[in-house]
Amino acid sequence: MIAIAVIFPFLGSLISALIPHRDTRRTTRIILAGAATCVPFAIATSVDQLSLLFSVIVSILCFLATVYSTDLFSINWTGGEVFWSRKSVYFILLGAFWSSMLLVVLAQTFGALWFGIASTTLATAFLVGFSGEDAALEAAWKYLVLCSVGIGIALLGIILLANATLHAGATPEFALAWNVIAGLHAAPSPVVHLATALMVIGFGTKAGLFPLHAWLPDAHSKAPAPISGLLSGVLVSCALYAIVRTLGVAESWHDAATLHVLLTWFGACSVFAAGLLMLVQHDLKRLLAYSTVEHAGIVVFALGVGGRLGIAAALLHVIAHAFSKSGAFFVAGITQREAAATGQRGVLWTTTVGGRMLLFGLAALGGLPPFGLFCSEFLVALAAIAAHAWAPLIVVTVGVLVAFGALIRTGLQIDPTVSAQPSVAPAPARRRAATVLSVSSASIALTLAALTSVIPWTGIGKTLASIAGGIQ
Repeated sequence: MIAIAVIFPFLGSLISALIPHRDTRRTTRIILAGAATCVPFAIATSVDQLSLLFSVIVSILCFLATVYSTDLFSINWTGGEVFWSRKSVYFILLGAFWSSMLLVVLAQTFGALWFGIASTTLATAFLVGFSGEDAALEAAWKYLVLCSVGIGIALLGIILLANATLHAGATPEFALAWNVIAGLHAAPSPVVHLATALMVIGFGTKAGLFPLHAWLPDAHSKAPAPISGLLSGVLVSCALYAIVRTLGVAESWHDAATLHVLLTWFGACSVFAAGLLMLVQHDLKRLLAYSTVEHAGIVVFALGVGGRLGIAAALLHVIAHAFSKSGAFFVAGITQREAAATGQRGVLWTTTVGGRMLLFGLAALGGLPPFGLFCSEFLVALAAIAAHAWAPLIVVTVGVLVAFGALIRTGLQIDPTVSAQPSVAPAPARRRAATVLSVSSASIALTLAALTSVIPWTGIGKTLASIAGGIQ
């Protein structure tokens, strides 16, 4: 059943591509994407709470990106001069991306998880370079090379971990299954110490943590808006999921003290560096991309602080950031299209739909109430205070304040046409339907970003606390 859940989005994209009539194909694609969104709930009893939580995030946001993309391709956004720049190939790649991320979060072993991470790299490399422009192709190449190095480092760590678990008594077929590793009750091992550190560094590259973030701003800014939203909101979350699993293994081996220090400072430096880099951005999508580095750093910092509160806060931040960042990138695409259609430069805060929605997107990313990032950042600070992690907390606080200032200053001066993709306005008969799809997708994402603020007082909050208790 898990295999069906993983492959369903990709099969749905293939089936949709075979339908010749355009409107029927569009409707079928949305219906199948909606069905794929419901599939993870059918396997709720077959996976643990952490996998179920992340699979729901992946499915909801991939569905919204599919709906948004259906809107995007109501216009002749690209001439399709190369194979991967055709509309049909785009949706097949999007389905493959969706399936590969589900493989990551539904895997039961580090081997399958690593294969899923590698698969996301292959699928998204073509999506990053989808426009065929020189800058986009350069970004795709940089993304492919740097992420391949990162997952190579992670693979080395996984091999070392397998060697340690085999010596601890695990059978070869379950040597990389985290449930089996947690039951070994083995003594601390230098090999595991090195293996988990390499895995964090490798997966940290995929998450865009400083100083391994060089691929992220270019890739996220040059990809189509819905893909940028998935890269920042979902793919980074999958990489952080891998780090959470790695931390859980280190905790089960009673060998996580040094790893906590690594995570704490790895995250703190990412937040601080991202805040400084955001100050000098004048391109909307690059600003949002560096914001991803900041928020990934906050999650890793919270994991490093540890404790039940720290890990629960990290998971809450992942959820809130996923919806906030995806919604912000969706809105960025809307503002770019509005600017291209009207010929005006700059965000029109009061006269365009995209301009008004962008205010909410920046407020969400800035951690203002009522959005969920306000609650998660507050809980992260409480966890750091409880752990007496004063020095890294100061670094994180300064970074967050600088990033918040950058969102305000740069957001007011932003020019969406700088990174806008070439487009042709849709025909009048299709313009309203196209706008409804894109605006609805962005609105739902931002609404969910606000609703995450109540999670600590719901059953989901209890689930996060339970997951955190099982990891620490």
